[in-house]
Amino acid sequence: MRKLTSSALLAALLFLLLVVSGVSAQEYVVRSGYDSPLPADAGARTPVPVTFWALPLWVIFAELVLLPGEFLLVIKLWASLGIRQVSGANVLDQGARARIYEYICHNPGIHLRGLSSEMQMKLGTLRYHLNVLRHNHKIAVSGDNATVRFYENSGTYSTEEQRIHKHLRNETTRKILCVLLDHPQVTRQDIADAVGISGPSVSWHMKRLEEDQLVLPRHEGRITAYEIPAAVAVYLGRQIRAPSGIPVQECPGIAGNA
Repeated sequence: MRKLTSSALLAALLFLLLVVSGVSAQEYVVRSGYDSPLPADAGARTPVPVTFWALPLWVIFAELVLLPGEFLLVIKLWASLGIRQVSGANVLDQGARARIYEYICHNPGIHLRGLSSEMQMKLGTLRYHLNVLRHNHKIAVSGDNATVRFYENSGTYSTEEQRIHKHLRNETTRKILCVLLDHPQVTRQDIADAVGISGPSVSWHMKRLEEDQLVLPRHEGRITAYEIPAAVAVYLGRQIRAPSGIPVQECPGIAGNA
């Protein structure tokens, strides 16, 4: 069988060689498109366009007969390549996109580089799928001066809740909020001792929390104490005690209040 296949292949190659040699050996003569040389004072001829219906009848008939087959062939090729319009109904049918969406649902407030690092996915691939999810209203995007963060859409989180999740993504800020939740009216030094960071670092985090209206400063002379507004404390408590996607950790204790 192998010998027969080799013989057939050799015969085909010889046939092609003879045909190509014969064609290349032919003599080609190029003639002018004009019946006689163009006079020196003659102008160039402008081609006149011919409409479809002015073509010979057999050409029109052949085109009309072949058109449905060509249309079906394009549709079949389109389907075989798996190309289809993405909509809200099928946007999560794509595996990688569904994983990204699920990860965002379990990690509200995560940013682009966080997604790339934790999911081990290239930034370009992430940007494409995130744009598709956003276009189909599957995710909400919240931006600030530092970065852009992603959340599940459909009214899952209010603006205030988005801000809370943004700060919970930062481990140090999360510990500070945890201390404030368990020990209202603590000072900057209390927070620094409980979390294990410097006073200036506490001030930096507290400034960001104040800007997002998640903490309220109480000034008593030269001492400033902080507390969490009651409405924020209720939601924050649920997230810290039973967070979605945020590791549960013990709140740092404060010396003398344990």
